[in-house]
Amino acid sequence: MKVKLAVIVLLAMFLMGIVSASEDVKYSDEAKNITFRDVKFTIPAGYGESKDNENFNDLGSDGKTCFYINEAKGEIIITVISDWMGMSLDELYKKGANKSTINNHTGWNYTEDGLHYFGYVQGDKGIIIAVTNETRLSQVIL
Repeated sequence: MKVKLAVIVLLAMFLMGIVSASEDVKYSDEAKNITFRDVKFTIPAGYGESKDNENFNDLGSDGKTCFYINEAKGEIIITVISDWMGMSLDELYKKGANKSTINNHTGWNYTEDGLHYFGYVQGDKGIIIAVTNETRLSQVIL
């Protein structure tokens, strides 16, 4: 399972370069609540959704990643893995991560290559949020 997390993180980092070049983004002047793969999040004002969303199926789990960008404020990358099949929070552990709680969700928080990550489990889904500005984590996670 830890291999799956590594694949997801590498995928997100690879696709982040694609998102940065996206020109068809419509930015929102207001924060907005979204539901992505049946999980609710808030996207802060000034961000726009990239059309470069990515589906993947790795080791039997179905996942999807979406990207929100703001040239001045950075990026928000949301990955939701469905069919978590009873996996525990420990499956999202990454070496050097700290266990923490954000908005009543206990998960693993770590920084790598300029991105701040928080991985947690909600119901039957594994969720990984990556942001360029760590304060965005508590804004995005509901």
